[in-house]
Amino acid sequence: MKKILVLMAVALLVLALVACGGESATTTKGTATTTAAAPTNTTATPGADTTATPGVDTTVAAPADTTAPVTTTTPVTQAPLPPVEAQIDALTQTAWWDSTSRRNLSYNLHEDGTKGYTFSFSMSNAQSFLPILPDDHPEYPAMPTLQLTTAEGARCFIKDINNDADYTEYTVTNWVTQRYCDIWFEAEGFVPEAGVEYDMFIFFKAPELSNYPGEYIYVWLLGDTWTYIPPVVSGVPEIDALIETAYSVTVHRHSKRWDISYPTDANAYDFDPSTFPTMNFSWTYASDNTFPHLDGGLKAWQYINTETGFVYLRTKGSEDEFVRYNIDYMLLARHCDMWFTLEGFEPVENQEYEMYVFFTSGIGAAHPYSLHYCYNDSWIAGPHE
Repeated sequence: MKKILVLMAVALLVLALVACGGESATTTKGTATTTAAAPTNTTATPGADTTATPGVDTTVAAPADTTAPVTTTTPVTQAPLPPVEAQIDALTQTAWWDSTSRRNLSYNLHEDGTKGYTFSFSMSNAQSFLPILPDDHPEYPAMPTLQLTTAEGARCFIKDINNDADYTEYTVTNWVTQRYCDIWFEAEGFVPEAGVEYDMFIFFKAPELSNYPGEYIYVWLLGDTWTYIPPVVSGVPEIDALIETAYSVTVHRHSKRWDISYPTDANAYDFDPSTFPTMNFSWTYASDNTFPHLDGGLKAWQYINTETGFVYLRTKGSEDEFVRYNIDYMLLARHCDMWFTLEGFEPVENQEYEMYVFFTSGIGAAHPYSLHYCYNDSWIAGPHE
């Protein structure tokens, strides 16, 4: 019964998307019908006065023919689904569906120096299917059952939504889980193109001790897509060599304004308002599971190494060479905010800078103890007031 309700919910969401002008990545099945007009009601109203009025012609005209024209419904022949899409459709009929909150499609550096491409996401309703085991469980105390899942039996289907070709199935590899809802995996042999929108279904087996052991759970974004954003290229060999070994982090917003105020968030780490520096740079990273939330309310973001960061900087729009500066102060707050200053550099008021920021992740990150970078071309330092 629950499966039926889940499937009905998916169907309603698809219909809602269509009603709002959204698009679904899968074929919408429907039937065209013709509705006849309702016939005119000619029945007299009970209790109405039918006595002839003197001097008034009471001849009743012959009633009009109100029979509706006979209409026929032409059955619409549904074109058969392409073979792989038909497999997906069959699998979804009996699997448990979930969507995601945070998600990302990025490259992954393997130990042998090759690159893979990793899908990562946080399930929206993971504990509905994959509960956390009790503290007194004899074998897995307090363990999220998601962490008992593997790539065995998993199936991944991917399609370029702007291409009429069928989905392609890929072998699922490098399956990694964290907490009760975070998953990373690669589709073996899949190489995304920059800027292309992909539809992706991932099916995996619910493990023993979960709510539905041995059954498929699938994650699909209900018509939303995955897009790969490749690393930037600076054209400077020294910088590009570092980018080749680092992981890209997407900037959500950065200090483009002069009136950057000091952080007041209680989650700020090592924050002392009395020593918070003026003329600092700041930015917020786009939460995409690169730095996930951890158990116990901790954030992987706050385990970034605050002592080893550095930047390459030049004035925006200039032909100057990039100059490397070490980060001499770094403040981290929440799961995504960073403030920093540069050793030996005094920014000019209201001047914009082009800058590559490099820093090292810590425990809990998708790529722990690894070099990461972000880039933007319009940084402005700001004081606190």
